[in-house]
Amino acid sequence: MTKDQAKELLAASLQNLYEKRGQITMQDVEAEVINNACLHVLVNEHEEHAAIYGQAFAEAASELIPQYSEQHVMNAIIGVQQNVAWDGMLDFLRSYFLKNHGVDIYGGNENVSIKVFNSNLHKRYVNNQYMEESEVERIVNIEFSNDDREALISISPSLSPKKAALYHSKENTHTYHGTDPDYVFYISYDEFDEIEKFVLEMPNRGLRIDYFE
Repeated sequence: MTKDQAKELLAASLQNLYEKRGQITMQDVEAEVINNACLHVLVNEHEEHAAIYGQAFAEAASELIPQYSEQHVMNAIIGVQQNVAWDGMLDFLRSYFLKNHGVDIYGGNENVSIKVFNSNLHKRYVNNQYMEESEVERIVNIEFSNDDREALISISPSLSPKKAALYHSKENTHTYHGTDPDYVFYISYDEFDEIEKFVLEMPNRGLRIDYFE
């Protein structure tokens, strides 16, 4: 991966993001640099060259975006090396590119839909006893597939993507059990089929967190 190749790929990705959002922040640029570099490392199975890919995309960004500093470049190189070592990175990238670019990096034809639930309040329970509530922003991203029988669920910034399968449905609430047995998710819908409540349960710890708008 050369800088010129990375520059062409990154410029197209940033342009697509700008067309969808109407504006781009430096945080968006940082995410685009790291995620595009990681994508091409993993797709090409060049994990041993992660630093080279990171440097190519980061230096391309510094040419495209004047505000992208040397410190941004160093952070990106380190970030790419760390992220490609994570087992769940491809699933995260799929969710990222579907949500932000409408592109399925797996190239599959399955019906995929994404719902985003913005929570401004969550309540924590331990062994069914109320402990506390927090008025902080959390963004729940859910990527549904296979006719909503499977889901990839993340909570920004507190929970990395977790795979889950539909276990039970009753009225307007659907229960998903994670492939990691530490996680159970409850998704409740209103009459407009929009999420009105999301619950994360970790049975092994006796922990439950209820998320509200």
